[in-house]
Order: sequence, then structure tokens, then C-alpha cells
Amino acid sequence: MIEMTGISKAFSCNQVLKNVSFSLEKGEIHALMGENGAGKSTMMKVLTGIHKRDAGKIAVKGKEVDFSSPKEAEKAGIAVIHQELNILPHLSIAENLFLRKEETVGKTNILRTKSMNIKTKKMLAELGLDVNPSSPASELSVGKQ
Repeated sequence: MIEMTGISKAFSCNQVLKNVSFSLEKGEIHALMGENGAGKSTMMKVLTGIHKRDAGKIAVKGKEVDFSSPKEAEKAGIAVIHQELNILPHLSIAENLFLRKEETVGKTNILRTKSMNIKTKKMLAELGLDVNPSSPASELSVGKQ
């Protein structure tokens, strides 16, 4: 469970978030929607440690946290998928999914392609997508990307 309570964040005189609360139970998927400038991205950047909150608390599984980077948030199981498409179309679907988290053979730069493809296939199946993980990401429709 993730709980954000009383979150406030301002940039100079611009109060972007004021006493905002948000909670998420394990297994839930949420979409934050609203007008440009409503604070959606800022809220997620506060959650993942990109921005420091001015006020409020963040708790994960009942324990108060204060992430200092997205990598730290990811280690706690928190990942945000932003609305912008940031794929590398010339890489495979699996390579995009494992970008900056590549599985390699020992301390070499040789990718464990087979292992990454198997794991990607499983993740895609959980989303109801039957696509070849080794296919270039450019072959996916925008919706599938």
C-alpha cells in the first residue's frame, strides 16, 4: 500500500500541490487525469523522489519513506509510467523493457537475451499481450507501446 497524505509542493510563488492525498492498494492500477498544470506529474515526481515535498507524508506498507531518487523508489517496488512515449524504436520490446536493467553474463556487456525475452513474454502475457519480445518496438501500435 502507498499512502500520500497532505502533500504540498510549490515552485517559487507557484503552489502546484496543496494538501493532496492519494492512496493505492497492492495490485491496483491508477491513472491520474486532469488539465495541464493540475499537478499530476508533480505528484508522481514527489512520490518517486525527483522533487522534495514541502509538506505531507508518504508511507509504503505503513512505513514512512522519503525517496531521494526514482531508483530508490523502484527498489521499494514503485514505478511510474509517464504519458510520454519514451521507447527506443530500434531496440526490441525486451530491450526496451530492460533498459538500464539489462541482464548480462557475469561482468561482461553480453546480454542474456534469452532470459530477458522469457521474462518479457511473461510480463506481456500478464497484460494480455501476445507479441514477440524480440520484435523491434517500432512494430507495436502506439497503444501497445
